[in-house]
Amino acid sequence: MHKLERLLRPKSIAVFGGAQAAAVVAQSIKMGFAGEIWPVHPTKDEVAGRKAYRSVADLPGAPDAAFVGVNRHLTIEVVKALAERGAGGAVCFAAGFLETEAY
Repeated sequence: MHKLERLLRPKSIAVFGGAQAAAVVAQSIKMGFAGEIWPVHPTKDEVAGRKAYRSVADLPGAPDAAFVGVNRHLTIEVVKALAERGAGGAVCFAAGFLETEAY
């Protein structure tokens, strides 16, 4: 299997964040994604009609792909936890890294 196969053809995706996560869940369903969708939120029980997990550790398995829509500080923590869990890859949607210092 190619190293990017899990990320590009996932059977499960974890989705992190608030409004962005809900939009990703809704769009994935609209596009006919047939795999597992695992929203992750530290305080919500449900995101876009799906059961939400509190953390990467609480997920039922290592996701093939992850959408990370949290702030830049949490992004690093989430990606580290995903790597330790054995996730296939992550797409990060966060501002505040180097581009905030561009003039």
